[in-house]
Amino acid sequence: MSTDAEVNPYVWAPVEDYDLDLWDRHLRNFVPPDVFDAHAHLWRVTDLGVPTPALAAAGPEVVTRAVYDERLSMWMPDRCPTGGLFFPFPTRALDVDGANRHLADEMKNDPNSRGLMILTPQQNAADVEQQIKDDHFVGFKVYHLFAEREDNLFAPTEEFIPEWAWELADQHGLVIMLHMVLPRALAETQNQIYIRQHCERYPGAKLVLAHAARGFCGKHTVEGIAALRGLDNVFFDTSAVCEPEAFEAILKVFGPTRLLYGADFCVTEMKSRCVDLADGFLWLDEIRADFSKSRFARPTFLGIESLLALKQACRNQHLNDGDVEEIFCLAARRLLELPLPRVMPDVQEAYRSATEIIPGGTQLLSKRPEMFAPEKWPAYYREARGCEVIDIEGRRFIDMSMGGILACILGYSDPDVNAAVMRRVSLGSMSTLQTYDEVELAKLLLKIHPWADNARFTRAGGESMAVAVRIARASTGKDKIALCGYHGWHDWYLAANLTAAGDDENSDALVGHLLPGLEPRGVPSNLAGNTLTFHYNNLDELDALIRQHGNELAAIVMEPTRQTQPQPGFLEGVRERCDNLGVPLIFDEISIGWRLGLGGAHLKYGVNPDIAVFAKALGNGFPIGAIIGNRQTMQAAQSSFISSTFWTEGVGPAAAVACLRKMMDHDVPSHLRKIGSLVIEGWQQLGQKHGLPIKTPGRPELALLAFDHPEAAALTTLMTVRMLDRGYLTAAAFNATFAHEPRHVTAYLSALDEVFSELKEAIDSRDVAGRIGSPVKHTGFKRLT
Repeated sequence: MSTDAEVNPYVWAPVEDYDLDLWDRHLRNFVPPDVFDAHAHLWRVTDLGVPTPALAAAGPEVVTRAVYDERLSMWMPDRCPTGGLFFPFPTRALDVDGANRHLADEMKNDPNSRGLMILTPQQNAADVEQQIKDDHFVGFKVYHLFAEREDNLFAPTEEFIPEWAWELADQHGLVIMLHMVLPRALAETQNQIYIRQHCERYPGAKLVLAHAARGFCGKHTVEGIAALRGLDNVFFDTSAVCEPEAFEAILKVFGPTRLLYGADFCVTEMKSRCVDLADGFLWLDEIRADFSKSRFARPTFLGIESLLALKQACRNQHLNDGDVEEIFCLAARRLLELPLPRVMPDVQEAYRSATEIIPGGTQLLSKRPEMFAPEKWPAYYREARGCEVIDIEGRRFIDMSMGGILACILGYSDPDVNAAVMRRVSLGSMSTLQTYDEVELAKLLLKIHPWADNARFTRAGGESMAVAVRIARASTGKDKIALCGYHGWHDWYLAANLTAAGDDENSDALVGHLLPGLEPRGVPSNLAGNTLTFHYNNLDELDALIRQHGNELAAIVMEPTRQTQPQPGFLEGVRERCDNLGVPLIFDEISIGWRLGLGGAHLKYGVNPDIAVFAKALGNGFPIGAIIGNRQTMQAAQSSFISSTFWTEGVGPAAAVACLRKMMDHDVPSHLRKIGSLVIEGWQQLGQKHGLPIKTPGRPELALLAFDHPEAAALTTLMTVRMLDRGYLTAAAFNATFAHEPRHVTAYLSALDEVFSELKEAIDSRDVAGRIGSPVKHTGFKRLT
């Protein structure tokens, strides 16, 4: 260390071989090219006032972008940021107008960067708004230093951010960068409430919480981060934080697209670091650490220390190079609407290529883009949290459509379910032995369903139904199944559409059972006549089947409900007929289960089956299926061969146990009913407002939107396409999740208001399909070639 640095630790230190060796060994291959620095200062010493911070005063009289480039290039060789978000250096005596003027002048010649103006409560809203326009600032940097109190580290946020600043940010889509204070930063309830209330009240504002939510003591960010979960407009930068804990907490809850690399120049130039101590933190320069006494410790630049911490956090969270690129290069540029340094994957081209090597394009018919908006629907997602989805191009959408095809009842990436899964994966998810979680899962299911005695598990809904039917056939020794509703892709079900002996073409007995046009090609023809259909709420049809085939029936299979309410006595009538025939009643709760009530729809209606089948929501998106039933029926499983290796892996049961426990602690069905009701009421009001012929035949927990019009499919497609442009995944159905909040519905309906206006214009001008710019969506099974 130089003599000057020993005397004054704030002097910009020389770059030594030790620093460059750290960079080469640990950081060169971690930091990607085209870095964007989302937190850096430029200043003139004459603007800083008295007392002048020693660190800021130690450098040149005027710190320009060129000075910044020169300095960072010394210890970030070949990776010096190519753009940044800059703002003045703060002091209590700052000449705010002069400092902002200097920054504006610097930004004029830097098209790859943007500037934040210093904002204080003493400024005038109208003047600030004009300055934003004149100098092209993208937002405000606010500081506790400008609160009108002596000990401003204890200033509530509202003392240094005037409410009109939020209003301007909301109106113009501006950034507010906040350095939180109060002793415990994000762990302070007062700060949590302030941030949540203001981010929800001003959704157009973009809040960046500096220093990983002032995570110098990482415990504070870890403790408080969950309070911000689900906010769509909060971001974080990495600046000057030297331990990985806070970064990890942010990555877990918000992912790499919300964490922006920030160097915090000129603090980067200190040969020091911030350390986490108990419930606080300490800057080593505060105690004048004598590194010469240590055989192993040697200081490096704080900028390098922070990068080392960020690297450790990325490793601990198992991020790949693409994720790291989001943090360093892409996320901030997207936030500021700057050009990206490379061309992102084209999601439509990716899907077109996939259809060449994946027959049908996807593994699930209900996820095919052709079912929503051909050539427009973003087929592939990168991240999904709460009710937000990010596609592989980096575009954000609020999912007001299928909710993971009903699989994610709690919302995407639920933290409690994820924690159970990550624990199981870390401890081993597969072994020669069984996972005991399946026993815990069985106990929970049987506790919720007192009528049931036994449970078996699979990892998917369709195979769960196949197991249930196998058990029923083994129990009765009979073959034929009477059913209504949709129950998957297996042979026993699609056999309903097989050609009967003597007929020329396949039947479509499954029309009206959710999906029309399901071709039974590949299903053995000798299964024809083994699966017989009747329609929901039609006991007369069921009785006709029983009169003709009653002695041959192995079971009656049905959903207790989907969108339609059971008529009085219908479910009870089916139950009675099963009892009279001596055959099991199988309730398929795969889609509706847990949405109407804890344990499934049959508990709500008070009709118990002999077997109930669950999947989808049971694991909140992780693969798990369950078949539960009374002992008399379920014991037949032992007389048949029902076995599969991956029915014994540990992730599915761990997820299901966590999901069930959370649903037992929270009234999820009432929340779904509330959110779904808001959406249906909104549809109805907007339909009436714009004179659109809409119908809402579903229930709030499984809301449906239909256009009563000859071009219904085209209208739905046009709606979907226009809502994609506004940042929403929208379809003819809405499956609410526990993560949806009323604010999501309000924003969605506001966007839909504009779209419904265009739909009415399209109907009146008779050019609905012509406005889409792509084919109309499919309405059922259809080959892609």
